[in-house]
Amino acid sequence: MKINRNILSIPPYISTAWRNINSIYTEGDNLVILLNSNEKIIIPNLEKSIINVIFDSHSKFLEQKNVAMSLKLPIPLGDVEGIDSINSIMQHDQKNSTAQNLPSEIIDKIQSIFKIMGMEDKENLPKAEPHCNCPHCQIARAIRGEKKETLEEVVSEKDLKFRDWDIKQTGDKLYEVRDPINKNEHFSVFLGKPIGCTCGKKNCIHIKAVLRS
Repeated sequence: MKINRNILSIPPYISTAWRNINSIYTEGDNLVILLNSNEKIIIPNLEKSIINVIFDSHSKFLEQKNVAMSLKLPIPLGDVEGIDSINSIMQHDQKNSTAQNLPSEIIDKIQSIFKIMGMEDKENLPKAEPHCNCPHCQIARAIRGEKKETLEEVVSEKDLKFRDWDIKQTGDKLYEVRDPINKNEHFSVFLGKPIGCTCGKKNCIHIKAVLRS
């Protein structure tokens, strides 16, 4: 036997979710369960304490259902970029992986609904895809209490190389060479005829740096 706010299971008579039950009542010493399909289930010889638990659980289910229905979203979903139908929040959509963040009011409302419904088992909650920002994944992260993973910045091999000099062409065959650390140390290199550098040295490191760039 299992009775909670989601399930009613009394073998061998019935085992189903409350959402499949229309109403419950007693007839004499029997508990009568009327399903949504209009089928009637009669369970005899239940202890009064168990009957009370059943009625209490059904009452809690109805309360959470009513609260969930009353928590209407503050704006139509169609007004939010990236959501063109209810299906957009029910399943992952890679095409909307870069969608804008949903308004915080919507996220808060949905979080409230899941808390009220007692859905605390993460294994049964929707899952978000890493790095995706589609509406479904945003909501899945919100109800799971997770944050979006961010892609680490890709650093090219060129960026990893230590720069001895910053080189900038300032004219025809004329280059400015600066120390990347000490900006006050800078030279002008001319690659015409004759090749020269304002440092006054021939074949200096500044000329070589320009030739290698």
